Amino acid sequence: MDSVPFRDGNIHAILDSRYLHSPLDVNHTLQTHSSLVRRLSQERELEGHLGCVNAVAWNSNGSLLISGSDDTRINIWSYSGRKLLHSIETGHTANIFCTKFIPETSDELVASGAGDAEVRLFNLSRLSGSGSSDNSIIAPSALYQCHARRVKKLAVEEGNPNIVWSASEDGTLRQHDFREGTSCPPAGSSHQECRNILLDLRSGSKRSLADPPKQVLSLKSFDISSTRPYLVLVGGSDAFARLYDRRMLPPLSSCRKIMSPPPCVNYFCPMHLSDR
Repeated sequence: MDSVPFRDGNIHAILDSRYLHSPLDVNHTLQTHSSLVRRLSQERELEGHLGCVNAVAWNSNGSLLISGSDDTRINIWSYSGRKLLHSIETGHTANIFCTKFIPETSDELVASGAGDAEVRLFNLSRLSGSGSSDNSIIAPSALYQCHARRVKKLAVEEGNPNIVWSASEDGTLRQHDFREGTSCPPAGSSHQECRNILLDLRSGSKRSLADPPKQVLSLKSFDISSTRPYLVLVGGSDAFARLYDRRMLPPLSSCRKIMSPPPCVNYFCPMHLSDR
């Protein structure tokens, strides 16, 4: 594959421009400058999974990494030691697609989402054989089974130790509050009344901005703004990324009735992917 040519200018001129331009713009230019990018090399290969690694995430201070894999395990790594601390048998029955440290919990709470449509929460302080990289057995502190299809993305809010959000291919974005409950019945259960749907996009997919939404928007990605946490961005099976303001969304709902997609703040889409 041919490399893309760099067009980033003289680095000394960029440094001098710090006095004239926004420091953020200058820092971004420096971070992507060819003279620095070409110095990048692989430092270490961390070996500990038996299948594809689908997710990695840092803790808040960058001292730990968590990874999730097709082997249905989550691994906790020390960055400074470049070593595996724990390999946890999660109990998931399908590939793990997303992992997160829960903020403000001293890195003791971690979450995973998988192809079995489950979200699981683990308390690392309960690990057997603590301090060993051997296979660790731990029961989940919370088990949420309310999604109907694969869970593809988890998100957390900085400073919030009580909630994890999950985006699924079933078209729903759910808000799991540990204070309200640590379990929910499986999707399709006659007793299912989990009122935790923040966004119902089961009829939200569209081909163009003018096209009325019709089919399920299978959610693939989701994130919360670190500076304005009321703003959330979702991406799915159509060409649009959608920005929502949580303050303007309707109350949490259950999945018994498919709701009309709520209005979003903005759509983002490359021109070549949209039918206009």
